[in-house]
Amino acid sequence: MSPRPEACPGRGRSLYGKMNNIHDHLYYELLMRSVTAFRAALAGPDTDGAEHDTPTIDDYLIVLRGEKMNLHGWATGHPKLGDAYIQTSLLIHVTQDEKWARTLSRWYRLESPRHLDTSQLSPDADLAGYCIPVGLGGFSAPLHLARRLMELRPSDLCRIASEKGFDEVSKTLNDIAKIWPPKV
Repeated sequence: MSPRPEACPGRGRSLYGKMNNIHDHLYYELLMRSVTAFRAALAGPDTDGAEHDTPTIDDYLIVLRGEKMNLHGWATGHPKLGDAYIQTSLLIHVTQDEKWARTLSRWYRLESPRHLDTSQLSPDADLAGYCIPVGLGGFSAPLHLARRLMELRPSDLCRIASEKGFDEVSKTLNDIAKIWPPKV
């Protein structure tokens, strides 16, 4: 009796290896974009120069979904999306004066945050304007909580870089974590 042919030729270990290479490449790209965004946040927005032409975001919420945090709001002057309701890329930093936000891809000038009435959601708990469900699996987060999570981001990404064997990126993120968050 001849051996059975393989049901799915080419599947198995070699495919797993290829998938790991793809995932590692995507992780590396995310980590490098994060380093660029962290450095931009540490330098602060260029309020007199080119950054003055950055998009604004108004009536915004900080939304946490899993480990991802971003802004949802009405953007004006976005270079790719124009004037529209948007969800930003990963939120990296909000300046102390709450006038600027740095995401993974760009700076935004902040207008007014959205004020939410949560009094009817949970009358027994004081949720004072935040922590309501947003979309599928997300919830709005107050700025003080968002700041705490943003403070941890460089260390979290440093750990991932180390686990993936990206030693140079891990060292860079570790150096950033030592001086994070920005003082601006």
